[in-house]
Formats: sequence, C-alpha cells, structure tokens
Amino acid sequence: MEWWGKLRRFVRFQYLRLMRQSASSHALAMGLAVGVFVGFLPIIPFQTVVSLALAFVLRGNPVGAAIGTFVSNPLNVIPFYAMLYWVGGLLWHTSVAFDPTNLGMARMLELGLDFFLVMCLGGVVLGIPAAFITYVLTFRGVNSYRQRRTIKLLRAWQARRDAELAQTGQTPQAGQNHQSAQPSHTDRTVAPDTTGGHDGDRS
Repeated sequence: MEWWGKLRRFVRFQYLRLMRQSASSHALAMGLAVGVFVGFLPIIPFQTVVSLALAFVLRGNPVGAAIGTFVSNPLNVIPFYAMLYWVGGLLWHTSVAFDPTNLGMARMLELGLDFFLVMCLGGVVLGIPAAFITYVLTFRGVNSYRQRRTIKLLRAWQARRDAELAQTGQTPQAGQNHQSAQPSHTDRTVAPDTTGGHDGDRS
C-alpha cells in the first residue's frame, strides 16, 4: 500500500498548490477546466503544452491547466482511452480496433485518420461536460477554501491580540469600560463652566 500513500500525498500537494495560488477564483477554475478538457483529448505527449496555450488564450491559471491534464494518467490511460474509443465509435465508424499498446498521438495517426478522429470525437463529447462541471466545482471550492482560511487567520489574530492584552493586565472588556467611563468624568468637570450662574450665585 506504499503506492497509495504516495498517491494521496501527490493529490494533496497538487490540491494545496492550486488553492494557494494568488489568482482569482475564475482564473483557477478556468485553468483547471481547460486542463481537464485537454486531458480528454488523445494527444499524448502534447497535452500539457496545449493546455497551457489554451489557458493563456482564455486567461486561465497555468498551474491549474497543468494539473487538470492529470485526469488521464498512466494509472488509468488504458480504460480511459478505451472509453473515448467506444463513445467516438458511436459517432464515427472505423475499422481499426482499439489497441492499448498504441496510445500515443503519432501511433494513432499511423493507424489511420479515421481512428484518430474517433478518439478525438470521444474526447470532445466527454471533455466538454467534464470541463463545465470542473469549472463550477472549482470556482465554488476555491471561494469556500478562501473564506475558511480568512476566518481561521482572523481567529488566530484575535487570539494573539487577546494574549498580548492579557500579558499587559488588560482585556478588551476592561479597555472598553475605561473608555466609556472617561466622558462622564469630563462632563462633571466641564458642567459647572457651562451653566454660567454658579459662581455668581455663590457670591
């Protein structure tokens, strides 16, 4: 199960890498959606290059675009491409059978343009809804993550502030009481000067 632990660490690293980008939620969501869409296309080994180019055109985050291409990876590429072949075959006929040993773009073109077209059709049909869902989920997820992080930072700042006040012998409540008591003392000292008749009455 060592490989499972490495996979989990890799996924978590990519997740934090994406969430801690300074780009807007839209840019992150667009970048990841572009990467997912390109990941559905049978263009190995050009997926990363194409995703970065599309992210630049659509103003998506390049890190998100590169991460999104991992939707197809060495662990799932054979069943993934078989799915593309099956879906594409519903739209375009080809006499070439699916060969799991020939998954590179150059090799597919050697097998025939109709075979490559079938794979591309399957990728586009499945990639468009996958990219849309990715955008929506990522946009909401990034906003939610940033809100939780902001609340966490504010609470940490408040805790440090309370600790500093406690070291000086003050509390936020004590400071507020001191400030509220100050005007009443001033009123008592100023009030005789504003009545105008007290000194004359005494005389």
